[in-house]
Amino acid sequence: MPSLAIVFTISFYPIYYAVDISLHETRFLQKQAFVGLEQYTRLIRDSEFLRALLISLKYAIGSLVLTLPIGMLFALLLNRPIRFRAAFRTILIIPWTLSQAVTASLWMWIFNPSYGPVKYLLGQLGVSQVVFVSNPDWALTILVLVNTWMTYPFPMVLFLAALQTVPLELYEAARIDGCSASASFRRVTLPYIRSTVMSTAIMLTLQFFNMVTLIYVMTGGGPLGTTETLTMRVFLDGFFNFRVAAAAAVGMVVFLLNIVFSLSYIRVLRQAELY
Repeated sequence: MPSLAIVFTISFYPIYYAVDISLHETRFLQKQAFVGLEQYTRLIRDSEFLRALLISLKYAIGSLVLTLPIGMLFALLLNRPIRFRAAFRTILIIPWTLSQAVTASLWMWIFNPSYGPVKYLLGQLGVSQVVFVSNPDWALTILVLVNTWMTYPFPMVLFLAALQTVPLELYEAARIDGCSASASFRRVTLPYIRSTVMSTAIMLTLQFFNMVTLIYVMTGGGPLGTTETLTMRVFLDGFFNFRVAAAAAVGMVVFLLNIVFSLSYIRVLRQAELY
């Protein structure tokens, strides 16, 4: 019972509270008249909400497409008996030890248009002034790349642990059958660690889709709203614009999308295990 009480307090009650707030009008933090689903119908008609949804999907999918292969590549490298493997592990895991705020500040300095290292290198190559983070065409791409740099150690560690459980006899059998290294990876390694890959994909998708700090510190949702994801919209509406009911409605949409993503991944994983 004490455990159930704690779970209810920190998990279920906030969800209930968010649903309740989203069904009312609010004045600052005070709940006002009951309006039913009006907040949600406003979202459907709101072009900015639809744009934020599209940006969230681009950010999450783009980060996932880059993070998983890079994590797998480094895991395969570290799984081999190479020299200075312990040193490489330490170096490669450093980005994961940094907080999102520190990572954002570091890369803001790197891309600083006045004195950053990127500006210096481009200047040496004869390239004129280039603005990255403040450029609407580049801002989201930069965020995806920075997020990939910060996050790839997480799948790398999980994949490395999974690779070390693959029996060596399977590789020996594949080599005897004439499989190349790439064929062994496709036919032996991936099927054996499929559950780890899918579980990691679930966790990373939820993390990317709910990320706020990195985006807030680097761009604040700008420029011109080109990096305003759904979670950034929740943060800005709730804590800056004091539109708590609208923020709660968007938050519930994010919550439902998280459930959809998780169930979809689990279904794909179960179907893969059947075959």
